[in-house]
Amino acid sequence: MDTVNSHANSISNNNTEYFVQLIRIALSDEVISTKEFELLHRVSKRLGFTVVETDHLIRTTRKSDYTPPSELRARFDQIYEIVNMTLVDGTINKNEMYLASSFAVKSGFNEKEIPTMLVLLLTGIRQGKNADQLFKEFQSKVVKHV
Repeated sequence: MDTVNSHANSISNNNTEYFVQLIRIALSDEVISTKEFELLHRVSKRLGFTVVETDHLIRTTRKSDYTPPSELRARFDQIYEIVNMTLVDGTINKNEMYLASSFAVKSGFNEKEIPTMLVLLLTGIRQGKNADQLFKEFQSKVVKHV
């Protein structure tokens, strides 16, 4: 009997991994469209998932396997480096800021604080401020007001 349960669990795990990959494909453009959402639900039903399980997997699956650090300072430093990289060539384009903003979201920053944080970083780095100085400003200006 344990062999049967083990086989069933293996199939269930394979279905989950397969379905998560489908979700990641749908997320490749950062948005799951209505048609993609409906298709995901049809496929998940065929795979034996309930609506609740399907919705949970869609909500919790990320585009990539990136796991941000848990410490605020470490996450801030990563965004600092990304913004610093965008400034290296002297110009910033819309795509670079979109990527920095997207990474901040993936890093767990509140969507309300991201624009302020990015402006703080852009301005501060241009003024020659280091990560320590900018993190202190971020804590006093952004974190306390969110």
